[in-house]
This record gives sequence, C-alpha cells and structure tokens, in this order.
Amino acid sequence: MSKLIVLIFIGILASSFNLPSSSESTTYFINPVLQVTVMDTKGNVVEGATVIIYETEDDAWDEENGVEAKTKTNQNGRVKFTKGLKEKAYYVVAKKGKLVSEDGLKSTKLKKNKLNKINVIIGEEKGITIPKMN
Repeated sequence: MSKLIVLIFIGILASSFNLPSSSESTTYFINPVLQVTVMDTKGNVVEGATVIIYETEDDAWDEENGVEAKTKTNQNGRVKFTKGLKEKAYYVVAKKGKLVSEDGLKSTKLKKNKLNKINVIIGEEKGITIPKMN
C-alpha cells in the first residue's frame, strides 16, 4: 500500500511540471540573429534575393564592409544572419536583378536571445535624376 501511495505522489508531482510539447519548444539565441524577409512592391515574397547588412550608413551607400548572408532568400523570401552580430541596428540592402531596396533602410537595435525580424521591399531602381541643362 505504501508503494502505491509513493507512486501516486510521484505521478502528481510529475504532472505539476508544465513542460512544453515539441510543437511549443522555443529556440534561444546567445547572440543577436536577424531574419530578413524580402518582398516586391505587390507584397509577394522574393526568392533568390541577395541581402547584405552594414554597420554604418556610409558603408551601405558605398556597399563596402558588408555582412552577406550565407545563402540567398529562400522560397519564403527569408534569409537569416546568425553569426557575429552585435546589439545594434544594421543597414539592410536587398537586390535581385533590377530590383533593389530603398536607400538608408535600417533595422531596429538587435537584441540578444531573440530572433530579430525586418521586412524589406524591393522595387525597380530609380537611379539619380539629373536635370537637363539648356
């Protein structure tokens, strides 16, 4: 009888722990991680876009010293930067063919232990308009 009471007690004790199921599990990141989703002007995700992030606006304008993702965007238009990021904001440039992201696009300050996300819209590059001289 005492063994039955002990087993019941152990069962009650074990059921009091609320462990997440595999579908509820959470991934924790030690360093900041940035997920970029690239879309076109109609809101469709863009597969195969190149995404580069920069620490400074000058580097983004000059397209120098960037951190390029290991792969291009996937079928969901997403790519993740997982290594070497700091808790700071980054400038994001995305391109595919003649499509390019807006100049000066900046993420929010990245946080540790979090999947930081940004959506980027790419459209046809407008270029610089030079006034016509007579």
